[in-house]
Amino acid sequence: MTQPAEIGKADRFAAIDVGSNSVKLSIAIRGTGKRPDLIDTARVVTQLGQHAGKDGRLDPDAVERTAVAIAKLSDEARSQGATVIRSVATSAARETPDGDQFKSRVEELSGIDLEIISGEREADLIFQAVSSHHIVDDRSSLVFDTGGGSTEIILAMNNEVKHRGSFPIGALRLAERFEAMGRTSGKVASAIRSHVREMVEGIREKAGDASIAVGTGGTCTALALLDIGPLPIPKSGKPPAILRENHTMARETVEETLTWLRKMDLAERKEKTGLRTRRAEIIVAGACIVAELMTVFDMEWVAMLDVGLRDGLLLEMIQQSDPS
Repeated sequence: MTQPAEIGKADRFAAIDVGSNSVKLSIAIRGTGKRPDLIDTARVVTQLGQHAGKDGRLDPDAVERTAVAIAKLSDEARSQGATVIRSVATSAARETPDGDQFKSRVEELSGIDLEIISGEREADLIFQAVSSHHIVDDRSSLVFDTGGGSTEIILAMNNEVKHRGSFPIGALRLAERFEAMGRTSGKVASAIRSHVREMVEGIREKAGDASIAVGTGGTCTALALLDIGPLPIPKSGKPPAILRENHTMARETVEETLTWLRKMDLAERKEKTGLRTRRAEIIVAGACIVAELMTVFDMEWVAMLDVGLRDGLLLEMIQQSDPS
């Protein structure tokens, strides 16, 4: 990758997000506006939360491949001149009794001091990222982020968070729990949606009438790509730049897409959508989450935005490094 000379001389910051489904890297420099300027991104699907035991213990193979992925991405960040690297882990890591062992393995392989953050902290970082795009300025807003292990929901007014919470309704978690990785019946989809509704009913009472809804996370990005079309997704795996702003989807469109996806077996789904195997396996459960959130919160449309925890963390890192 060739960069202009002034970018090559700038301090570079790297944020690594260790989720239940994937490990994601963003490298950025200080931007001229509120947002950092992204230099590069990368993503490795490791499914840290896959096959977690009833006692919450992580699958040893998932731990190892995730720690290896963090090491590879941190090496990539260093090779591109990142001077500050931070890595945060979310749902799968914070729920397991194996957290300390996982942290130790990550540090052993990469030298990274992995931060395992709370759901509330995760929600705050996500909202910082969304608000930096000025899509929720001077409005009452509902922001949700669909991950592999959890979904974060934030209610805000005029860029000030009023309520936020983290709920154990991630796409990977529910795909495994309800055995919804292949062709999925309407009955199973309804069961997933009923579970989602039950989980979020408490925060629904606090929502009021949001004037704008924003969805982020892997499921939302995939749904937006399917709606934009045509796929396949580029070999780099990076979503098109248009999603850095937003792509609007109506509730009816989300429902139609969910029905289309669940009626296909995994092989057909991969062929017709261009989704990679791991995303194709969990997209139905993820779409159930999005569709039910839109129903519960009475959203007629949602702006899908390809930003998230990493962007919020980069903002924080750059602000903390500002000598002023």
